[in-house]
Formats: sequence, structure tokens, C-alpha cells
Amino acid sequence: MGKTIKIGGVGKSPAIEKVNRLNAISSSLDAAAVLEKKVFQSEQVKAQERLNKRKQIIEDFAISFQDKNE
Repeated sequence: MGKTIKIGGVGKSPAIEKVNRLNAISSSLDAAAVLEKKVFQSEQVKAQERLNKRKQIIEDFAISFQDKNE
């Protein structure tokens, strides 16, 4: 149901107009879902890269966040 339905006669069928509106909404929701997926996936990758870099710095400089008395 991704294509617009047209009729051959004069005027518009309310049923066909409703189907067309639903298709437009569905297409918009699909587009928003794809956009959201791309944005958050790339952000997760960047966050993971930052976390890995911080872990590497901690290891390289032997940083400990534990209390000295422990």
C-alpha cells in the first residue's frame, strides 16, 4: 500500500482518500524511524569510541579510582 490509488471517474472516493492519507502517514513514520535509527546508531558508536579511549587512558597511565586504604 505504498502507492497512491487513483480512480478513473470524476470526484474523490472517501475510502480511497482515507487509504491515501494512511499511506502518507505510514511513509512519514517509516522515514522518521529510519532517521532515528541512523542518528542513534551513530551516536552509540561515538559513545563507545569515547568509552574505549577513556579506558585506554586509564590503562596507559595506571589510573586507579579506588581509595588508597582499600
